[in-house]
Amino acid sequence: MKEKSSSKTSYILIVILAIMGLSLLGGSIYYAYFYHEMTYNIMTIEEFIQRLPKDEEAPVINASNITITEGEKVDLLKDVSVTDNIDKKATLEVSGDYDNNKVGSYTITYIAKDWYNNKSTKDVTLTVKAKPAATPTDPQISRVDFVTSKGFKGYTENGLTYIDGVLIVNKTYSLPSTYGNGLTKATENAFSEMKAAAITDGISLWICSGFRSYKTQKNLYNSYVNRDGKAKADTYSARAGYSEHQSGLAMDINHASSSFNGSPAANWLSDNAYKFGFILRYPDGKTNETGYKFESWHYRYVGVELATKLYNNGDWITLEDYYGITSEYSN
Repeated sequence: MKEKSSSKTSYILIVILAIMGLSLLGGSIYYAYFYHEMTYNIMTIEEFIQRLPKDEEAPVINASNITITEGEKVDLLKDVSVTDNIDKKATLEVSGDYDNNKVGSYTITYIAKDWYNNKSTKDVTLTVKAKPAATPTDPQISRVDFVTSKGFKGYTENGLTYIDGVLIVNKTYSLPSTYGNGLTKATENAFSEMKAAAITDGISLWICSGFRSYKTQKNLYNSYVNRDGKAKADTYSARAGYSEHQSGLAMDINHASSSFNGSPAANWLSDNAYKFGFILRYPDGKTNETGYKFESWHYRYVGVELATKLYNNGDWITLEDYYGITSEYSN
């Protein structure tokens, strides 16, 4: 009897080891249930899985919106991951059409699927922003021509950038440190006419801050940085060389403070300044376009024709939106 029992035990061990060996070698997997005198049932892995608790939880896609510059290549799978409650090897696919050479917004869809065929999707926005105009770096090159994302012709020459004949100054397009020596004659004359018209309506206007030199702007900006920090200062003050005040075409009227918002003078300007060639340069709700918070007191002279277009029946359009350009510091 002992020999028989030992032989049976050895046989069982050999069978179990054989099954384990087949599993390790990647062959068909079988699970055996042994009963009494070596009787057993066999079922496939599919049948075995059916007896397990079901996984009905879809994988989670971790992806954020993407922003690139016109012409820039993009890896849509970079910084994108998938997590699953059981299967750590869930598959991930991406679909959607886009053109990295064309400014605009595109919808990209990520699709994740786990071993149990649970599927999830996530849409993200791929934004292609306009490429900043090139600035001459070679002394032999005095002018660089370009076309904006909205088809306007522009050029940069001797450190100055013009689009459709209009001097552009913002966080993308700067001025030479030596540029400017006061408000332009056209700007002064236009303000005088606007001031006279306002008086007839019972509104008094004056310039509280007009032309500022590169040096003056540098000192002013640095004082704000020391007080509020660079990040906050950049929301309401221009860095030296990037201020419209240095262009001689811009001015702060009456009070350069939020206390001016909604005042009779502020409302009159918003409704009438365009008639004299001035635009509300930093409208409310347009920070993502201009790079600056709402300033009800800051006006820029562009001429009556363009100002009338940008007035847009009271819903001001920014220079950035109109021309299809950016206003972003490079660093």
